[in-house]
Amino acid sequence: MLQRFLQPGASSSLVVERPAELLYMCRVEGRHSEMPRAMHRHDDCAEIVFIREGQGTHIIGGREYRTRRGDLLIYNGGTLHDESACPGAGIGVYCCGFRGLKLRGLPVNHLVPEQGSPVLASGEHHDDFEGLMGLLHAQVATRQDGTAEICHHLLQALILLVGRLLERPDPRLAAPRYELGQDVRRYIDERYAEALGLEGMAARFKVSPYHLAHRFKATVGCSPIHYLIRRRVGEAQSLLINTELSVAEIAERVGYRHPSYFNTAFKKVVGVTPGSYRRRYLGR
Repeated sequence: MLQRFLQPGASSSLVVERPAELLYMCRVEGRHSEMPRAMHRHDDCAEIVFIREGQGTHIIGGREYRTRRGDLLIYNGGTLHDESACPGAGIGVYCCGFRGLKLRGLPVNHLVPEQGSPVLASGEHHDDFEGLMGLLHAQVATRQDGTAEICHHLLQALILLVGRLLERPDPRLAAPRYELGQDVRRYIDERYAEALGLEGMAARFKVSPYHLAHRFKATVGCSPIHYLIRRRVGEAQSLLINTELSVAEIAERVGYRHPSYFNTAFKKVVGVTPGSYRRRYLGR
């Protein structure tokens, strides 16, 4: 028998001023990973996503990442993110949502600094993350006595383990320098429901349409118009899931004056019509 004793060691670099409260756990795979989840955000909580299998493309905070098995994705509260599985490969993930976390030096519901990388390779901690996430998911599903307390401690362990990775971020995912492309992205994020076009945005930023499109793609990973469409579709997905608004009302809210144009754009991004998406997502 090999007996090991816990040795006093250096404390975590994360100083927790207020612990996190678990809101939900989910395991996504199969048909649910086939439909992209376009631009959306959670203003009142943060998320940790662990990629169990497959590959994907994620836009987080205005930068595109090619993600793969073993990666951890950190969505700070209020951070826009876009999720798509690679065609033919699919993607399977654990997703953990929590609120109330306050780390020293960071706003509430923030786990990584604004200039830090939101994508981290789990490396030698792969099995630890998969085990913790799997146990959290199983505990939430049981709903037995003591489950809430067990989940609370598992969540704190998960956050501290993420802290280890934050001490040595993956250089392949180093955060880029913010510049014109990020300014344009923020402009689109705030005005996506307005009638935006490449010529008008170029005039607003006093550059040529070619230069604006070039700098935007170099920074974000896609064209401004492609980003605008996904931003609108992502907002529409949230409204389809969380409200009883009609498809026509949602189309107008996200910037489409003609429902037919909205249906075409939505189906091109998600793969199904808005009505079909609502029925499939809500199980109707």
